[in-house]
Amino acid sequence: MRAKTIEVIRCGFSNRPARNSTRRGALVAALAFHCAISAHAQMPEQGGHLAAPDNWLVNSGQPWHHTVRGASTVSRLGNREPTAEEKVVVEKAKALFARSSAKAMALVDDGAVVWSETKTPITQEALVFGFSIGKTVTGLAVGQAICAGKLALSSRLEDHVTELASTDLGRATVQDLLTMRSGTWEGNKDTSVWSPEQAQAIAMGRMNWLDLLKTDKVSAAASSTFGGKRKPGEVFSYKSTDPIALGVALARATGTRYAEWVEQTVLLPAGIEGPAAIAQDRATGYGQGDGALRMRFDDWVRLAVWVRKSESQPGCLGDYVRDSMKPMTPTGKIGSMPDSYGYLTWVRGESSWAIGHGGQRIAWNRRNGRTLVTFSSVEDYMRDLNQLYAEWSSLPSLNIP
Repeated sequence: MRAKTIEVIRCGFSNRPARNSTRRGALVAALAFHCAISAHAQMPEQGGHLAAPDNWLVNSGQPWHHTVRGASTVSRLGNREPTAEEKVVVEKAKALFARSSAKAMALVDDGAVVWSETKTPITQEALVFGFSIGKTVTGLAVGQAICAGKLALSSRLEDHVTELASTDLGRATVQDLLTMRSGTWEGNKDTSVWSPEQAQAIAMGRMNWLDLLKTDKVSAAASSTFGGKRKPGEVFSYKSTDPIALGVALARATGTRYAEWVEQTVLLPAGIEGPAAIAQDRATGYGQGDGALRMRFDDWVRLAVWVRKSESQPGCLGDYVRDSMKPMTPTGKIGSMPDSYGYLTWVRGESSWAIGHGGQRIAWNRRNGRTLVTFSSVEDYMRDLNQLYAEWSSLPSLNIP
C-alpha cells in the first residue's frame, strides 16, 4: 500500500459519533470530512487497485448530514432457495465471496433474494457508503423531478441556478449533465474537481457546492481536441461537476433540499428500513450529488429491487428509468468500465451498472431482471465479479415469462 494511502486511512471517518458540542469537536468532525473529500490527492489504493478502507466503507457520515429514518411501510425482501441451475452460480458466488475483498454480496432474481452474505466490517446495522453509486441515485431523483414537472431534459442549468448564467457550465442542459457531457474541465485524476484548500473550506462551512461550481476552473469549458472551447453535449467526461450541478439544480427547481428530495422521491418509495445518511455541505445544505448516500446493506438491496420494479412499470418514471439504462453516449472504454453511459448510469450490452469507488456495484439485466449487489474494500476482483454476473444474468428469471 502506498504511503499516502496509509495517511488517508488514518484520517478517515470514525464509526463513533462525532463530539460536536465543543469547538474542538466541530473541528475534528470537519477535518474528518475534509480527509474524505480531498480525493484527488489522497484517494486510497491498495496494490494498484482502488480501495475503500473499512472506516470509509462503513461509517455514519457527519453530524450535519441529513438523516433518513426509514419508510413507514418497509419493503419486504422476498427470499427463496436457488433452483438447481441457480445453485451452480450461487456456489461460485460463495467461493468468490470467501476468497475476495468483497464485504457484502447478493444475487437477486427480479425482487427475490436468492443468496446474500456479509462479512466484517459490514453488519446488519452498519451504514455502508455507496461512493459513486450515489450518482445513479441523483439521476433517479432528477427523473422524479422531471415527472413532477419541475425540471426538463432540455432545461439549461442557468435556468434554475441563475448564479451560473453566462458561464459555460450554465449553458449545459439537464440531459448534458445526466450524460456527463457538460463540456467543462475534466477534473483531477480521480474525477474530483476541488483542491485541498477548497475541500477544507467546504468541510469547515466556509464554502458550499455552488461556490465551487461558480469558480472559473470548474465552470469554464475545457479545450476541444481541435482547439477552441468544448461545447455541452459533445464529449463524455466522467467527473464530479455534472452530478453536483444537478444536485444544486434539484434544490432550486423543487424548492427542497437535495437530501430531502432524495429521501421523499427515491428512498421512501423504495421502502428502506433506515436509518440512512445523505451528505450535504455544512454551509447551505446543498447535496453532494456525486456520491452522498450511506445505508444498510439490506436497504441497498431494497433500492436495487425498487429500481428494477420502476423500470418495468408504465408511466413517466418507468419511461425515464428505461431511458436512463440505455446507452446514450460512448465512454471511450475506461479500463474495465462499461463502454456506454446512460443517465448517471453505466451501460454494457443489456445490463446497466451503478458503480462506486473501491468495488461498489449494482448491476441490473434489463431483459430478465437478474440483479447483483456487492460492496467491497478493494477493486481487485472485478474481472471475476463481471464473469459471475454474466453467468447470473444469463439464467432465465423464474418471475418473468
